[in-house]
Amino acid sequence: MYKNLNQKINLILLYVGIFSFLFLWDIKKEFFEFRYLIVLPIFSSIYIYYNKNSFNLINDLGFPLLIFFHLIILSLFFDYNLNNRDYFGLLFLALIFFIVNKNKDVILGSLHSILNCFLIIFSLFYLVFFIYSNSSFIFSCYNGWFFRTKFIFLENSHFAIISVPIINYYSLYFSELKIFNKKEFLVFIFAIIFALISYSNFSTTFLFGLAMSQTMILLKMYSNPRFFFFSTYVIIVCLVTLFGYEQCSERSFGAIKPVKEFYNFKKAQNLSESEILKIDENQKFNENYRKFRLVEKNISMSVETLIVSLEITKKSFFDKPFGVGFNKYYLSHSEYIDKIILSHSHIKKNNIKDGATNISKLITEFGVFGIFIILTLSVFYFRNRKIQKLDFFLLSLICMQFLRGVGYFNGGFIFAYILLFHKIIIYNNLNFMFIKQWQKYK
Repeated sequence: MYKNLNQKINLILLYVGIFSFLFLWDIKKEFFEFRYLIVLPIFSSIYIYYNKNSFNLINDLGFPLLIFFHLIILSLFFDYNLNNRDYFGLLFLALIFFIVNKNKDVILGSLHSILNCFLIIFSLFYLVFFIYSNSSFIFSCYNGWFFRTKFIFLENSHFAIISVPIINYYSLYFSELKIFNKKEFLVFIFAIIFALISYSNFSTTFLFGLAMSQTMILLKMYSNPRFFFFSTYVIIVCLVTLFGYEQCSERSFGAIKPVKEFYNFKKAQNLSESEILKIDENQKFNENYRKFRLVEKNISMSVETLIVSLEITKKSFFDKPFGVGFNKYYLSHSEYIDKIILSHSHIKKNNIKDGATNISKLITEFGVFGIFIILTLSVFYFRNRKIQKLDFFLLSLICMQFLRGVGYFNGGFIFAYILLFHKIIIYNNLNFMFIKQWQKYK
């Protein structure tokens, strides 16, 4: 009875912690952030899983220790000091890894209920706030409703990071559900409301991310007629909106040509890095650039920020193939940003710590290991003929942050990666014999 009580307490703390980490990460006060609540189950998890067993830190904290040693070695090699942010970041990573790793089966069994809770609570709160704040619909790919109201999420694109995976999950869930009871019907109604809320607050990230992820799922689930119909409809609506709505078109497909032209312009100047550092004094370049801007005016700052982030990653990777260390992207940003020709100086201030995408952050910080981490998703996707609903939720969560980078500890990125890594390795999706042997001695 006492053991069951502890398990119930641990489950409640997991609910609160995961709910906050996945959905409330954008709510930040001066000394407190809701995402920190993910550490709530730490003591209950220690009690449950170590009540009769001794600690085995090598097994339970293996990956955080590897990341720590990787950071220490690189800090010595590149001669930089570690600060409080580094130590707290590593501690936070270790706690998250421990909690998710030890409770992975409980989490996977409870995630559907957690998603149901968010779906209903968010939809109700949104409707009440929308009505009583006298809000109006704002169809904008620049400064949308969330950007103006700061309701839970600071930007529409931040909301998209979680709304797209939820839409993907419930579209799969209800397409496979054969019998609707009262509870399922209620959830279905709220799923429709949530989808309408999401689309009415679209952003370029939302439209492109939903179309891309639905296509990814459709390639695996094309034999499901209900999902095939829904997915095809959603993809068409997203693409029509992207092409048809001028703001979204300018920030997506319409931005490709201007950025490409600017890239060709930079390449034609044939400037060395030392010349780029003194570019303000280069009268010939400035005159050429002035003429270029008269012809090509509409360069999307968000798209260029993404390109610049990837340029920094490219330069950093070839100079430092093993990376710069955990959460040290800003070191490469500081080193290379002045060696890149920019259309606007404000881009220097964008995404200094996290990069414009988590792809650039992972590769910059972990080098070849970062590429391996990214490729594991492709291996998981292509090696599995049938992928579960929750797997697609986790995949979508990660892929959305490959479009819109917000770091490892926001939007559930590290949470999703730990659970998928567990499935990739433990469930024999990869034939890592040394890991299988290691598991025998746990």
